[in-house]
Amino acid sequence: MAPRSSSVVLGLYALLVGGCGSSESDEASSGGPGDCAPGEWLRDDGVCVPAGLPPDMPCPPGEWQREEDGACIPAGIPPDGCGVGFVHDGDRGCEPILPEGPCPEGLMAVPGERSCREVAPCAPGSWGDVPIEPDTEYVDASYTGGASDGSASAPWTSIQAGVDAALAGAIVAVAGGSYVEDVRIEDKSVRLWGRCPALVELAGTGAELAALFIRAGASGSEVRRLAITGQAMGVLLSGSEDVLVEEAWIHDNALRGLNAQADFGPTSVVVRGSLLEQNHELGVFVSGSDATLEATVVRDTLHDEQGMRGTGTSVQADPETGARASVTVARSLFEQNHEFGVFVGGSDATLEATVVRATLPDAQGFGRGMNVQADPATGARARVIVARSLFEQNHDLGVHVSGSDATLETTMVRDTLPDAQGLVGRGMNVQADPETGARASVTIARSLLEQNHTAGVFVSGSDATVEATVVRDTLLDAPGLLGRGMSVQDDPAKGARASVTVARSLLEQNHTTGVFVSGSDATLEAIVMRDTLPDAQGPRGRAVQVQSNPKTGNAASVTLRASLFERSVEAAIFVIGAATAELEACILRDTVSSQHGILGDGLVVWSKEGPASAVVTATRIEQSERAAVTSFGAAVALESSLLVCQSFDIGAESWQGENSIFDNRGGVLCGCPKATEPCKAQSYALEPPPPPGE
Repeated sequence: MAPRSSSVVLGLYALLVGGCGSSESDEASSGGPGDCAPGEWLRDDGVCVPAGLPPDMPCPPGEWQREEDGACIPAGIPPDGCGVGFVHDGDRGCEPILPEGPCPEGLMAVPGERSCREVAPCAPGSWGDVPIEPDTEYVDASYTGGASDGSASAPWTSIQAGVDAALAGAIVAVAGGSYVEDVRIEDKSVRLWGRCPALVELAGTGAELAALFIRAGASGSEVRRLAITGQAMGVLLSGSEDVLVEEAWIHDNALRGLNAQADFGPTSVVVRGSLLEQNHELGVFVSGSDATLEATVVRDTLHDEQGMRGTGTSVQADPETGARASVTVARSLFEQNHEFGVFVGGSDATLEATVVRATLPDAQGFGRGMNVQADPATGARARVIVARSLFEQNHDLGVHVSGSDATLETTMVRDTLPDAQGLVGRGMNVQADPETGARASVTIARSLLEQNHTAGVFVSGSDATVEATVVRDTLLDAPGLLGRGMSVQDDPAKGARASVTVARSLLEQNHTTGVFVSGSDATLEAIVMRDTLPDAQGPRGRAVQVQSNPKTGNAASVTLRASLFERSVEAAIFVIGAATAELEACILRDTVSSQHGILGDGLVVWSKEGPASAVVTATRIEQSERAAVTSFGAAVALESSLLVCQSFDIGAESWQGENSIFDNRGGVLCGCPKATEPCKAQSYALEPPPPPGE
């Protein structure tokens, strides 16, 4: 129902303490607390400051202060925060330097390269520029002279013959040709060099576990400049450390591309400048071992025989011993894999200046950029650090963290697409372990999440800290109802509350709700939240909504401090059910009603299905289309605040027999164009908004 005429409303300035329907107004003192003037509040140092944003903030909301020079930097990735191979886009993010389209088979590009290229160049001569040393063993499949002795004039005709003849640490130089065999290196280190991957191919027969098996006792071995393909795995390592795979093309293997596991003892490998493509099940698998991937491409990993998996890189603990794996990835590209671009289970991973994109859904609909989870057998947490990287155009979830720990710094998660059923599409998904209930813990700093679906950041029954980060342009789901910037909620199965802190960040042009909190706790400090857009049905473009969860019985709470909320639809802050909001030194302005004429209030507090309450201190609410504050049977306390230029100031409505209660703690003024008079709360016979879909 429409409010009474403004000529009546704006003439009422006394604050009513009690319920709507009272026949008398209870005048309250308009003086400020302590020795402060009305509309001012007493800071901890004894200084009186005007309501609204603190004048002594080191940086305005949505910016952070750089330590080295004290400069204020806008939230998002700073101009000097891009990784190697990336360039700043001038709009809080970075763009990878890569070719415009996918590279053809056999060619590659890593961040920093604008053109597709060969994995390694082909130098002239039978063995190209392979180093010549006194003990080098030569291999050439085209040699027909007989009496091979491993010399350049009488080379071996199989790679295994050269490996067997080589002294420990010697080079085995392989000339052009296709070598159909299965090669094993063990009990000594061997440096296996091909002329170039385009001309030298090791083609495994499938009779062994892998085309190339590096076993125990071969620490320090090297595999360089050759292609590896075959009917089983490409490269299998176990029991040797400090193995180098460089400028290799590992492709079209019937099973995994590269497999490193510690069955035969400690195992570690460095993969550098290599291309792994069109392998099956897993591009790279690391179990209970250490691996480093540098300037490497893992792409187009295909499903296994059951039509499952197809993961780019999987990092997990040893299933027998529980030993953790540890992987470092730098300046690499994962694209067009299936199920997961990068999977980390109960182990450790660090990604730097890396792109994970266009992961395709499997039969379950998973096409996640990165999946981080606890080990299902032991419950051991995974630990992941991601810096200066990009996740884009993945499906279902951009980055998923379950019962584990993750830190994202100066990283982008964008354009996450719904799964195969057209659902989800969240940018960052943080949740408790579904089996053990162990909480996840995530920090997102100086990052950008944009154009994801349903939610930019989703936190369930877990902990998250978001600092100096931008969450924007979250798109609606298929029904057109969800496109939240952040969703913070309790675990639906176990009821554990989520806890989230958002500081010095920007949330803009998200849909339905900027930050949604259900049955959980959130603190928003020094943030800017603006231009929250309505859903497909027209209402609900609220900046913050905090509510109890009737299914779990959990109440909710939000603390809003030194923040700006502007250009919301229906309400800037909406509190419903057994929920409470505390506003301190904030600005709420330019809130408009929905296209259906619903609300248009700065703060709405509604005791639907539980007692709702709000405490408003040192805050300025201005230019709301309808009311500064509306209560439906709820309790609201105001102190040292200014309510400026609304259609009316405070709507006090009953709800199911419960009166609204307003507590004027002093220093609260209303008016237009300036707030100079005491405020008054009274009933305007307003109706709460209808539930979604009605």
